Amino acid sequence: MLRDLQAQPYASAVGRTIFQKICYVVTEMGVPTGFVFDKGSYGPFSDDVKLALHDFANRNWVSEQPLGRMVALRVGAQYEKDRAKFAEHIRLHQKKVAKAVDLFSRIKSTAQAEEVMTVLYASRELKQAQPTRELDERQLYDYILDWKKSWNSDEKKRALASTIRNLVLLGWMRVRISESLSEVA
Repeated sequence: MLRDLQAQPYASAVGRTIFQKICYVVTEMGVPTGFVFDKGSYGPFSDDVKLALHDFANRNWVSEQPLGRMVALRVGAQYEKDRAKFAEHIRLHQKKVAKAVDLFSRIKSTAQAEEVMTVLYASRELKQAQPTRELDERQLYDYILDWKKSWNSDEKKRALASTIRNLVLLGWMRVRISESLSEVA
């Protein structure tokens, strides 16, 4: 997926935090990553991702390069050589990866990635807690603001409401539209 994002001309660079969020999305989509995610202060988080990055670096599949104030992850030449070994696995998950690449091509900052993944994580968590009940936008919004106490500003509330609605429109989640949330956005 990192390779595919790098090929996108307008996609933002991927650092460790965004890579963490990418891993969450592809795991949730059913790609067998082996990662287990919990509620973290910056959205879904897995300690396993850090270990995987270390392993990828040892195999020379990824490298870290300074890019302004961040450290960007780049696919290494060795990955291109080893990629053929995983051709069947890549083919099997190609549609899921393409959908995730489309999503992350739209994300322009680490803060936005945190926001989007927090919404997706919260949506999945609420649906798992009450699988027979339809999730409401406002319920999701309130749940996230209870989790993310630092998001209690008008600007952040508007961004959160907009993110929820955009993810619904992009087909990333299904929730019942709430008129009261429209007032926030």
